[in-house]
Amino acid sequence: MSTTAKEILSAAIGLINSAETSTGRTDTAANEDYKARTLLILNVLRGEVFPYSSTYGQPDGNARLVCGRIPDFDSDIGLDDIIAQTILPYGLAAQLLLGEDPAAASFFQQRYEELIARLGSGVPRSFEPIEDVYGGIQNSETGG
Repeated sequence: MSTTAKEILSAAIGLINSAETSTGRTDTAANEDYKARTLLILNVLRGEVFPYSSTYGQPDGNARLVCGRIPDFDSDIGLDDIIAQTILPYGLAAQLLLGEDPAAASFFQQRYEELIARLGSGVPRSFEPIEDVYGGIQNSETGG
């Protein structure tokens, strides 16, 4: 775990084809509007993907686990790198493009949801022992 909001923003800007064409830089004046909204958006998206993160853990009793707030662009965001580097850039790209390119935003949103579903299908939830309420095969009646 070491992905920062700056890295997620950079990946999202690359996805939406807004990087500087000659250098590939993403931290430019043309992208200041995207940068200004990024932390707000990522702090919302983190709650959606947190249950799939290896940083999630098991709650104690009735406590609800909460992912820590992303304070700035250079801090670790507190989610595992697969989610941070593979899924969140699509979610961020979708939100950044909502007002200016709805078709692209829809594509990125669909990809974001698809990746969450794919990741979620392979993540085991909490395990509990199964109680055998029927007594098992040794207690079955075999009518004879």
